Amino acid sequence: MIPTLPSDLAALIASFSAHGLIHRYADGSRPSLARLTAVSKATSTFHSSITTILAIYFLHRCRAQWADAGSLAPDGKLNTSKESTGVNWHGWTYPDDSTNALIQTRSALGNAITAIECGYLLQDSISLVREARLRRRLVQPEARPTLRSLLHHADKTLLVHHLGIALALLVLHYYIHRDRERGIYMIVQFLLMNGSTPCLNLRWWLRTYHPSSTVLCLLSDFAFIAAFYTARIWLISWIIRGYGTSHGYDRVGEVFFEKMRLPCQLGTGALWIANTAWWILLVRAVLKRLPKQLSTTGKAMHADRNQEGRKSA
Repeated sequence: MIPTLPSDLAALIASFSAHGLIHRYADGSRPSLARLTAVSKATSTFHSSITTILAIYFLHRCRAQWADAGSLAPDGKLNTSKESTGVNWHGWTYPDDSTNALIQTRSALGNAITAIECGYLLQDSISLVREARLRRRLVQPEARPTLRSLLHHADKTLLVHHLGIALALLVLHYYIHRDRERGIYMIVQFLLMNGSTPCLNLRWWLRTYHPSSTVLCLLSDFAFIAAFYTARIWLISWIIRGYGTSHGYDRVGEVFFEKMRLPCQLGTGALWIANTAWWILLVRAVLKRLPKQLSTTGKAMHADRNQEGRKSA
């Protein structure tokens, strides 16, 4: 009898292998840094689009199942007890989640989605290391390769981001294999953050290959600002509010500070602070470039009008 892999482990291996094969054949035998970066951006756009669609489908299916089972009230809120089961570190009680579908729902599809994300993050981390190695060769072709020199040329922020989330998802799958996972619905909600990645990569593509298209570059800047805020800042508040309304609490601040357990407070709080800081830096950078872009756009439009006037004359 041939042994079978658990569906989530199979999805993780398939995701890791598929992204690896894409890079292997798209990069070529001797890839340039520009080609490697472009392939990584294209793969990132494809992956983020697929996982966002899968996440939306999974969340919608869960809500439909809860409605069929009578777990949803007529207003769309979950019917869950407000009874408390413990005390937070600051003395406030937190609600009973033993019957909360947001926490107790278990799903092979949800597990597979997180596995696909984990496989991609691991493979993309390898791509970041390959990009760093190519940068080092361009800058120091004769230097001896060391871990320190490799990290010096790597995108350390993105590498730490990828490996940190991948490690957290691997821990999740350890609990999945012990049948102890909780909160898969809310974890998949957080994967909706991938929804801003296509705007990020479109912005990079326009600025790299069409820098003279100042209007399109400007529009992509503001589209990314809106997408980043919606998918990575507002989304966190929406998830916290959804958890609160499942227990009859509507205020985000009350839910976060008084009704969430300490690990959840630390995780969501750190994520919100980091994403907000990145968003502020993004807005500042866009606004700093805005006068120059508007000036360039105005000059281009003026030159076009003059050229049209000479043709008509």
